[in-house]
Amino acid sequence: MKLSLVKKLHCFLLAMMLFLLSACSGNDIMDTYWRDDKTGEWLIGLTEDGIIYDCKVWGISKMDERDGTYTIQANYGMNSIDISLGSNQDGKRTITIGDKQYDCSLIDNGWYLPDYPEKDTCTTIVNNNYREGDSVTIIGWVRPLPAIINWLKNKAEGKEGNSNEVSVEMMANILTDEVPSFTAPIDSYNHFELRIPIENTTSFYLDGNGWSARVVAEPNETYFLWIDLQNRKKLFMGKNARLQNEVNAHDISIHSYGGERLEKMGTVMDILDSVRMQTKETMQQLDEVCRQHSTLSERYRVFYRNKILTNYARILTQGMYLAPNYKVPEEYSKAVEEEYWKQFAEPYTMDAYTFSMFFRDYVFRLNNAAYDKVDFSMKWIMDQAEKDGIVNLSSKDREAIRQYEEAYPAYWEKRQNAPDSVQEKLIDDEFGKNDFVKAVIAIQDRSPKYKDYSRQKFRKRELEQIVKEMNEREWSATAQDIMLCRLIRQDIDWSRKPLSKELLAFADEHIHMPSALHAVHAINDKYEQISKSKLSNEDNIKSNDAVKDMSDGEKILRKIIEPYKGKIILVDIWGTWCAPCKMRLSHSQEEYERLKDFDIVYLYLCNRSSNESWKNVIKEYKVEGNNVVHYNLPDKQQSAVENYIGVNGYPTYKLIDRDGTLLDVNADPIDLDALAGLLERMKK
Repeated sequence: MKLSLVKKLHCFLLAMMLFLLSACSGNDIMDTYWRDDKTGEWLIGLTEDGIIYDCKVWGISKMDERDGTYTIQANYGMNSIDISLGSNQDGKRTITIGDKQYDCSLIDNGWYLPDYPEKDTCTTIVNNNYREGDSVTIIGWVRPLPAIINWLKNKAEGKEGNSNEVSVEMMANILTDEVPSFTAPIDSYNHFELRIPIENTTSFYLDGNGWSARVVAEPNETYFLWIDLQNRKKLFMGKNARLQNEVNAHDISIHSYGGERLEKMGTVMDILDSVRMQTKETMQQLDEVCRQHSTLSERYRVFYRNKILTNYARILTQGMYLAPNYKVPEEYSKAVEEEYWKQFAEPYTMDAYTFSMFFRDYVFRLNNAAYDKVDFSMKWIMDQAEKDGIVNLSSKDREAIRQYEEAYPAYWEKRQNAPDSVQEKLIDDEFGKNDFVKAVIAIQDRSPKYKDYSRQKFRKRELEQIVKEMNEREWSATAQDIMLCRLIRQDIDWSRKPLSKELLAFADEHIHMPSALHAVHAINDKYEQISKSKLSNEDNIKSNDAVKDMSDGEKILRKIIEPYKGKIILVDIWGTWCAPCKMRLSHSQEEYERLKDFDIVYLYLCNRSSNESWKNVIKEYKVEGNNVVHYNLPDKQQSAVENYIGVNGYPTYKLIDRDGTLLDVNADPIDLDALAGLLERMKK
């Protein structure tokens, strides 16, 4: 109760001081902002600290006043300009800048620029066809609240300290599915400047201390953003700043659905009905805003219509995961495709952050749809492998392959109709008991190259099917390029090794957008270089020979840790295919530095990963050191160790004490301070 009263007092004092501040503003023209009556654009701002004009802050070298009119000489670097302001006629002035004269109105109605005087009927959002090398420049000036008011405001909101930087939030690259981070310092004059690489027209938020602004950034434009927290102004200036001012002044509220809310809505068809209704209501809200503000530009409508569709499409693709075995009714899939995805306007980057999340799920769905239609013929892949010298087949081998090929369709149909993953596993186990299945697995295991070879061969078949699916669905060439770019980059990121020559040739043939093809080659070249590089410490990589003929998980682990008796061992169970595992490994050097005072051995056991991928991740993240040990056991041995340890997910961390006892404790290095505390207690 006491804290509540203090907080209320802070809010009351803040409101009173803001009132007094606004009541005691300066002279007739200081802290005034003027718009051109003809275009409606913000033309000029006049403050005691400078003049805002032409996306620049000009210094005032001279100012004279006579009978309510003003003459000003302003300078910016080596440039100077003469400005004259006629007398104030009920919030209107004639303003001359250089040799140009403007009829202007005072901007005095709240945070934002008033509605523009005439409607802009252009519907085209700039589309550079995802050309590389484009950027947007944002020059900003922030007038913060006075220190005492800012302190009271932070106290009222429960915040501590002040930020002296501006950051870009909710921005994404739709080709790489990466979320870039950009920040800029706010200098002692409260100015900042950001030059941000962009793929195409895109939107994001600029966040500062106590303020944020939505930016719809078109390629190679420069915008000036003025944030006046004292006089409550948020204005954009620039040659094409209209859309910025409109989207900030007239925000459209879009409903959000968290996973928990989706689960409570019932079936996926209930989700579809709800999202359809919300889409309709939000579109009606957009229509009403445009009716009430009749001069809003058509570009404003295009932007928000696309944003509405993208956000609700993303909710629908999230809802797909709630369907049993991820299998949604045809009506649901068709609705996502026809009512949302095909209605998106280009460029797709307009709401890149949400689009990227939507497309991530949509890629998954299309990939699975194609997978179900691919002919994974065992005879075909074995014939190809023998032709390329990967395997040698006897007549007995060929008979096992024939039987496998004959039995596989019935097994696969049964598996496809399984009600859940438990039944799927039972069907898999039953099929695996057949002698011909065991014989085929034995053929595969004879060649260390077979698994990777077959994966890449079948992957090409999947990609060919995906291209066929996209063509049948009449996807645009741009959409196809984005899809293939993301899929192939995902393959490389998942495997952490370069593509085969065949798959790289496929990318070169089917991806026509230069920036998309470059994105594929960039990540492929990265792993080409890593594959060719050498490990810093070859001794970290351990041979499996010592446990070659062992099958008991506990005995395998005991044999592996035998040389490190008397030391604490941190066991890390991971896989090159596991994104959270790789994220944690990227902080390995930080972990080693933080725990360097403990007599500890890091034991890494890699799950179902090729040797090339395994070593590449180790090299990429420098998971190396004098007390680091790496094993990449055969699948059956790795599974036996994991069953003994009790692995339920990846990554899994376990501690083994100096006596060799496997401890039941939380050894996750994501919280290094907590882990260090645990190790400290183990010293005693």
